[in-house]
Amino acid sequence: MNIGILFSGGDGPGMNNCLYNLYKGLYKNNNIILFYEGFKGLINNKTIQFDIKELKQYSTEGGICIKSSRCPEFATKQGVQKGIKTYEDNNLDVLIVMGGNGSLRGAHELVEEGKNIMFIPCSIDNDITDCDYSIGYTTACQNCIEYITSVHDTMESFSRACIYEVMGRDCDKIANFVAHSIDADYVYNNKDCSLEECVKSIKSKNPVIILRENILDIKDFAAKFEQATGIETRYCVIGYYQRGGRPTDEEIIFSKAIADNCCNLINQKQFNKQILLKDNNGTFMPVIKEV
Repeated sequence: MNIGILFSGGDGPGMNNCLYNLYKGLYKNNNIILFYEGFKGLINNKTIQFDIKELKQYSTEGGICIKSSRCPEFATKQGVQKGIKTYEDNNLDVLIVMGGNGSLRGAHELVEEGKNIMFIPCSIDNDITDCDYSIGYTTACQNCIEYITSVHDTMESFSRACIYEVMGRDCDKIANFVAHSIDADYVYNNKDCSLEECVKSIKSKNPVIILRENILDIKDFAAKFEQATGIETRYCVIGYYQRGGRPTDEEIIFSKAIADNCCNLINQKQFNKQILLKDNNGTFMPVIKEV
C-alpha cells in the first residue's frame, strides 16, 4: 500500500515518537510518503525523506521532524481539492493525519470526498473531541511544573507573588493539572473567575497563581492583584517552553500504543478511524471511532 503521513497544527513532545513507531510498523510492507509541513505539504505535494534509523534518532526529541504548519487554505474548497489531487497523484491507499480539532475537520473533508483517512490526536491542549488524552499533553504539563518550580525559588526569596500563564487555548486541562500538582493558591481557568475570588484564596506570603491563556491580559491582572493584596507581584508567560523537550516516559508509552493500534488497523485495511485514548477507571485504553 501507499501510505501518507502528515502533522498539522501545533507541535509537541511525543509526536516524533509516534511517527517513528508508525513508520516502524508499516515501512517493511508498504511505501511510506511523509508530507512536509502538514496540509500545506499535501496541497503542494511536498514530501520529505527519512529512513528508519533517522526517525529513531528523533523519536525521543520534541517537535516534529517532518514539520507542521497552520494551513488556512485547507479550510477552503479549493484547498481541499488540491489535497485530493495530491492524494490521487501519489496513489495513496490511506493518509494518516496527526493533529488537533482543526486537523480532524480537515480529515473529515477528505473522508467526505471518498478518501481513506486515519486520525491520531496530537495536541498539548488535550482538547480533542471524545478523547481523554492527546499526544503532547503530559510533557507540556511537566514542562510547566519544572518552569514554575524553578522560578518559585526566586519569588520565595523576595516574598513575591507570581502569576504564570499557561497554554490551553480554550481548554483548562493544563491549567488545572498544573495548579493541582504544585498546590497553587488559585487557578484562573475561565472567564467566570474573578480578582476578588483570587485575592480571597491567598494562603501564602508568596502566592502562586495559574492563569489559562486567552482569558485576560496578564500584565494588567498582575498590577491589579498587587494593588489589591499589597504583595509585590511578578508575572511569567511560559509560552513555547511547554511545547519542547524530551517527552516523558508516559508520553512515549502512550504515543507508541496509539501508533501500534493505527498500524494494526491499516494492516487489516480498516480505514477512516480515529485512534483515541479514553480513561477507563484510571487506565487509558485505545478506543476506535469513525472519522
